[in-house]
Order: sequence, then C-alpha cells, then structure tokens
Amino acid sequence: MKINTVLSSVLVSLVSGTAFAQSGLDAQDFMVNCISDMDGSDVTLVRSGGSDKGYIMTKSLQGEASIYPGLDSMTFLLMQDQEVVTFVVKYQDMKYDMMVKGGDQSFDHGTCALS
Repeated sequence: MKINTVLSSVLVSLVSGTAFAQSGLDAQDFMVNCISDMDGSDVTLVRSGGSDKGYIMTKSLQGEASIYPGLDSMTFLLMQDQEVVTFVVKYQDMKYDMMVKGGDQSFDHGTCALS
C-alpha cells in the first residue's frame, strides 16, 4: 500500500510540473529558438506576461498564436489567412513537431532552446 502512495506522489509531482519547469517553458516570459532537423531553418516562439497568447516567427510566416500547455508538451496554434500552423514542443527534451496545413502542407521537426 505504501509503494502505491509513493508512486502516486512521484507521478503527481512529475505531471504537475517537474518536467515542465525543467524546460523553462513554464516562465511567464520566454523566447525559444528552434532549429529544423530537416533543413536547418529556424522558428522563434515568444510568450509574454504568462498569457495564453504568443508569437511564432518563421522565414515565411509570422503572427500571434494561441498557447495550449499540456501534460508533456506546449502547443502553439497559429491560424492565418489560408494556413494553420500547429507547433508542439515537448517539455522533457525540447524536441518539436510542426505541421502547416493550408495552400501547402508541410511537416517539420527539430530541437528548441531557450534564448
């Protein structure tokens, strides 16, 4: 019975923010630079004032995005003109997956680092 209590306590602490805090994405203000594993291009993510809005900047697209924190990742969602960008950063290893849908469809993945 005590083992279950200890395991539950450890899981709760992990889920409630240990991995989240280690990545730095829990900060009220941050700037994250991400580099594509596919072509070396870069993406910048910005959050200010701890709001649920942020900013995504790529070579071809930029704008205000909604931010959705999850248990193991943070998602930036940008809807602009005919395109939807979904950008997901995993807290633990700062790896990202990006999908752009609209006139063109593209997928990307890489690694992010706090500036």
